[in-house]
Amino acid sequence: MIGNTIKNTADAILEAGKNEFLTYGYEKASLRRIAAAASVTTGAIYGCFSGKEAIFEALTGEAARGLVDRYIEVHEDFASLTPKEQVRELATVTDEYVPWLIDYVYDHFDAFKLLLCCGAPGSAEAFFARLAKVEEQSCRDFVAAVKELGREVPELDDTLIHIVCRSFFQQLQEFVSHDVPRERALSCAVILGRFQHAGWAKILNL
Repeated sequence: MIGNTIKNTADAILEAGKNEFLTYGYEKASLRRIAAAASVTTGAIYGCFSGKEAIFEALTGEAARGLVDRYIEVHEDFASLTPKEQVRELATVTDEYVPWLIDYVYDHFDAFKLLLCCGAPGSAEAFFARLAKVEEQSCRDFVAAVKELGREVPELDDTLIHIVCRSFFQQLQEFVSHDVPRERALSCAVILGRFQHAGWAKILNL
């Protein structure tokens, strides 16, 4: 019974915290308002969470880690292919991966709305940096794989790779911040993914 009471209290705090962050953003969010909305005392909040940061982490952390873990897995699977297979499967991977990414974000929409639009200063930037690091290394590895095939590939500096990779994640933020409907976001993301793929194919002479 006590365990259920604690869980119910924590759930009420999380629901109130979600609404508070969505309304006021992380910086202006108030534990007093969260407590009032959850019908608990601020002391009860500290009995479940160490503070505002812990509430925010509980609301966003699992969804964010799940996306990053899957993102890494997709890129590791692609890197395990031979160079010929990578070139052949690139378009297929894009068409399969982009819908998954959009569906994942929209399945956890509130969490990503909080993370990308309502978090502490720099939280969205830090999240994108984690994804970009994976994407940028994948780009370098793919360029190396294309070179192994004897293709003539121009030298691509880190700044260019960084800008191209980050642009895709900024699209996600646009979808979420403007509450673009899932199907519209999916349609746009697939087109943008193909656009980016065509650009890489041109640059790498594929």
